[in-house]
Amino acid sequence: MPAGGDFTLEEARAALRLIRDTVAELQRTQHTLRGVKDELNALNRRHLNNGVVGERRIREVNIELRRLGEEAQRQISAITGAGAEIKGLDEGLIDFPTTIDGVLAYWCWRAGEDDIDWWHPRTSGFSGRRPIDEAR
Repeated sequence: MPAGGDFTLEEARAALRLIRDTVAELQRTQHTLRGVKDELNALNRRHLNNGVVGERRIREVNIELRRLGEEAQRQISAITGAGAEIKGLDEGLIDFPTTIDGVLAYWCWRAGEDDIDWWHPRTSGFSGRRPIDEAR
């Protein structure tokens, strides 16, 4: 993370190169985590409705849920430890704090984009994204 917390564009791009794969891994972990939570909810509903559900399977699913949660926390820590802010996990929205012409802003990247080509004031969010050439 840069000193002072503000990224230059070059620093943000370098940080993105370090965390891009972790963002994709976190998205996959979150997707798997949702499926495991759904399975656990279904198992618990059947169990509560006097269905025959093995306690062993419920324990296994709980263990998997904990493991995935810990994995997601490690991934989140790697991203935030690089100074990035996760703004939308499903979309893969990642922001890097900066100041542009005295305005508190973010360099903005979304999963699937090749590079950081956008910025926005911190008050506007993704809908206020502007091309980087407007920041210079």
